[in-house]
Amino acid sequence: MAEGKATKLWALPGAVLTAPASLLMHGGDDTLLDLPCPSFLIEHPKGLVLFDTGCNPKVIDDAVGYWGQIAEHLPLKWSKQDTLDKQIQGVGYKPSDVKYVILSHAHLDHSGGLTYFPNATFIAGQGEMQHAYWPHPDRRWAFILNDYLPTRGYKWLEFGQDFDLFGDGALQFLYTPGHTPGECSLLVNTSSRKFLFTGDTVHLRAAVEMEATMGIDTDPNQSTMSLRRIKAIRDMQGATMWITHDPEDWKEHPHRVE
Repeated sequence: MAEGKATKLWALPGAVLTAPASLLMHGGDDTLLDLPCPSFLIEHPKGLVLFDTGCNPKVIDDAVGYWGQIAEHLPLKWSKQDTLDKQIQGVGYKPSDVKYVILSHAHLDHSGGLTYFPNATFIAGQGEMQHAYWPHPDRRWAFILNDYLPTRGYKWLEFGQDFDLFGDGALQFLYTPGHTPGECSLLVNTSSRKFLFTGDTVHLRAAVEMEATMGIDTDPNQSTMSLRRIKAIRDMQGATMWITHDPEDWKEHPHRVE
């Protein structure tokens, strides 16, 4: 197979949530962390691809009104100048230019910008959308139904296995369930290196070597196997693992790659 390349990649900042490490991994302490909620825009000759859509901009003005009481436990910093549509415009595109949107999973800090892209094709892991509409009762706080109701008429695809988007190895959807039924990651090959965007397959650097799962994972055993798999991709294929919410990853990795 020819080794295709993504031509450009941008890490787009979104909201920053504050939460304790103990929420994000078993064994974590009560240290409060500022957690980025970015999206990743990838340029490929066959189309513009977005990985994750961050939080819904309605939380900027009234987080409790949109998210409910959970917002009191997840304080956020975000401005109207940094919403996803403006971030995309800032790198020279319009939201309507995005051809494919890959949703790592359906939690409230990843699904808030879906409605910016009504004409895109949406890709999620198998079982994710059913779970988003009807999650386990003790996890309903993490899913915002109003993020999804406007998208019922959108074009959705669900994959229960890995999928090479363009058949050239440049962007590979990786099915890494456990955190949610359809959790996925994305492997992107650029001219300088491979990036492995983890979604919430893992949340913090400290959790990687410990193989620590999260308390609200739907299947901790699957979570562990998925984490071991992305570690193997990192180690055996030389991929740079980018943990979506890890503040050190956000500081360390380049936000524009060509």
